[in-house]
Amino acid sequence: MKKLVFLVIIFLFILVFILANTIPKTQKIETPQLGKKAPPEMATPPPSSLDLLYPPKTEQPVYLFRMLGMATPFVGIMVDLFENEPQNVKANFDKFKVQYSEVSQLVPEWEKDFPIAPLEELEKALENGGQDKVMTAYEKVGKVCHECHEVNMVKVQQKYHWRDFRGIMTKDPLTDEKVNFTQLMQYLNTSFIGIIVDVEQGQSEKAQKQLQGFKARFQAMEETCEECHGAEERKYYIDESVKAMIDELGRTISSSSVNKSAVEKLFMNIGMESCFKCHLVHTPAALAKLQWAK
Repeated sequence: MKKLVFLVIIFLFILVFILANTIPKTQKIETPQLGKKAPPEMATPPPSSLDLLYPPKTEQPVYLFRMLGMATPFVGIMVDLFENEPQNVKANFDKFKVQYSEVSQLVPEWEKDFPIAPLEELEKALENGGQDKVMTAYEKVGKVCHECHEVNMVKVQQKYHWRDFRGIMTKDPLTDEKVNFTQLMQYLNTSFIGIIVDVEQGQSEKAQKQLQGFKARFQAMEETCEECHGAEERKYYIDESVKAMIDELGRTISSSSVNKSAVEKLFMNIGMESCFKCHLVHTPAALAKLQWAK
């Protein structure tokens, strides 16, 4: 159990260290290379020209809506094909072809990712081929979509959907200073690890003080969730079940004879059910934004 607790502590420390952006801006960051080729496209941000098609440059996510609009007739081709409605198949293909051409020109850097040959093959198959040829050609067009999405979809979501955590400001309840989210996470991590450190050293009163600081900072972190998620009731990794474990941790370390095994178990559960699972959701976007800002 002690080894697991130690690993969780190390994980939290490293993660918060990274999120806090403590690497000097002047330090050169080595990017992994594939032979003599440029870094993979997945390691780079979306092209800046895409900014013109998303808020705040536009009122709505224009590019997203165009992609969704293009998907409707593309899927419609297959729907009508299986419903044996050739006229509607042709109508859907014509709509898709027009939109495919228009969307390909919205982002100049991505125009090369919209090859015309698979589209022409599908058009010929729909005119003269049987269902097998249509399916083969249709899958080739689908592959074009998939390969572009595989490289770019997550990056676009990260850039335009997720907030930059460094821009979320709050007050640290212990120091009363205004800090950004990453600074609060550092302080929260210090209070959290301080609990187990003091328990291991047999300093129950100091552990209780660290717990009070952790609870206050945990509450401050909960309030920052509304910055992105709004005030409506939802279940997060900062919910009542996690708070119940924190309260139980408080009761455990406040007893006359502290049960270290029970403390370690609660510590592990809080770390895994709250910290770790929340980081799984939010860290990829946070780190991507961090790299792109360098």
